[in-house]
Amino acid sequence: MKSLIRLRAASLPVFTLLSLAAGSGVAHHSSAPHFDHDNPISVEGVVTELRFVNPHGYVYFEVAAADGSMQDWRCELSAATAMERRGWTRDSIQPGQRIEITGSPARREDHACFMSSFRLDGGPEYGRNAELEDGMITTGYADVAALERPAFLDNGQPNLTGPWVTLSFGMGMSRGFRDPYVPSAAGLAAREGYEMAYDDPILSCHVYNVINGWNHDRHVNDIYQADDTVTLQYGFMDFVRTIHLGMSEHPEKLVPSIGGHSIGRWEDETLVVDTTGFEQGILNHFDGTAYSDRTHLVERFHVDPEETVLVRDYTLTDPLFLEKPVNGRDFQALSSSPYEPYGCVELSGENNIRPQ
Repeated sequence: MKSLIRLRAASLPVFTLLSLAAGSGVAHHSSAPHFDHDNPISVEGVVTELRFVNPHGYVYFEVAAADGSMQDWRCELSAATAMERRGWTRDSIQPGQRIEITGSPARREDHACFMSSFRLDGGPEYGRNAELEDGMITTGYADVAALERPAFLDNGQPNLTGPWVTLSFGMGMSRGFRDPYVPSAAGLAAREGYEMAYDDPILSCHVYNVINGWNHDRHVNDIYQADDTVTLQYGFMDFVRTIHLGMSEHPEKLVPSIGGHSIGRWEDETLVVDTTGFEQGILNHFDGTAYSDRTHLVERFHVDPEETVLVRDYTLTDPLFLEKPVNGRDFQALSSSPYEPYGCVELSGENNIRPQ
């Protein structure tokens, strides 16, 4: 049975509506290396499949060519978890439906596009970030006033637990700041030859770094606390960090990794996290600015009691690839939806393969 899709926006808080509008510009900025937004196209055909996956869903459809043959097309959608927050389901677009798409053509692949808007079976037009009434599950943020949230856990630790969703940077959000990255001569050399269209770590289902991954695209994070550890479950790429409490020093021999090795201590109601042992990686996935294996990160997490938001202050230093330290602050609000596995499935295909 074909699904009925209805717009739903009236129940959304104002800041969510604004973030959706701003998110369109962010999406176009990050997708520009992959799609030609200056030359929009319209195409129509019959749906064969909807792949409801992260980091991008795709709708597949057949288009009748001028010579009578059938062409296989596919167009990129948003991430499945972001679509779910807007009321989409795996049945929102079904095989056999007639689809009309307006979008941007792929730069290096025929019969592929970035979907900006669509119609199903001659019905109304919906934007890429439209809210759909059927299956609507959340506005994104919990009603904090309705929650009974203790300030401390039974073991005496300040309470950081729970599902959190960013108020900073992702999907057009802007509450927070980060110093600009200033590469050293070695840092400039490290990013030489980088091209986002082919080298973006996200294309390989990689969180790319622990700073930006915490805020990426408003995926729901989660925090778990135990007596001797605090676990940060990232909603983006299912990345997990373990913070070891009660350790004063890092082990002498560390195997470099994406997340490095983290030790934490409580200063009053703030969790101070010291991380080293990083493998070389990417700080800015747009231009390839990198960080080296000599990077040192100090983070300070606390819950603002007045707003019940999770605040993270951090300082990142890299004496090899950066001229000066990077300071930043970001914010997370309690989520009305729990963390859900990201389950990255990369479907970008030939459009993101470097030409030989």
